[in-house]
Amino acid sequence: MSKKTELINLFKEFKNRYETVQAQVEEIRKSAAYTEIGRNQAIKQLLDGFAPTVQLYHDKSIAAIDQGLEGLAEKWKKGSTGQLFDAGYQAGLTNVVKMLEMGAVTGKEDVQNIIDTYTGDYSALALIKTVLTKSENIALKDCALLIPADNREYNRRLLGQLRDNVDQSMNIYTFNQGVVPMSIDGMIQFVTDRLGDNLELTA
Repeated sequence: MSKKTELINLFKEFKNRYETVQAQVEEIRKSAAYTEIGRNQAIKQLLDGFAPTVQLYHDKSIAAIDQGLEGLAEKWKKGSTGQLFDAGYQAGLTNVVKMLEMGAVTGKEDVQNIIDTYTGDYSALALIKTVLTKSENIALKDCALLIPADNREYNRRLLGQLRDNVDQSMNIYTFNQGVVPMSIDGMIQFVTDRLGDNLELTA
């Protein structure tokens, strides 16, 4: 199961359990069978019993995000430094840079092919982008826009914010604040729309 699917499932399961317990709390509040003290005690007992479940979903969600971050860090490291000691790869990159500097490659399709070859190697793409940006050839200069932005730090920041949201939403102390379902829905939407299977930003 991908980290994305795991997170979405955890969030949905937690929301369902939360809503079940919330309904039970409301039943106790509306019931005439309790004194005020008895009502408060019954709600406390219910929430105390639910607390370990909340903690479990919190911990599993945090673990999934942390593992996703670790996997991305490893992938990004491999992409940027994995080829540093590959003489053939480095010679090829040097040749590509020279061809671009000399104007031997000018077609947009050819430049796109070069970019595709170095996808995942952020250092190589940054070097190629610098060469394209400095080119006097307008067509080549425009090709710099074909290189995708390096959004690794943004990805880390957004996953950090998601982690913070889990901390705030998946704890027993925020149970009665009434914003938990909306917060969980927001997290599900974010993971669904913005992240790939390994929690890398896709949009």
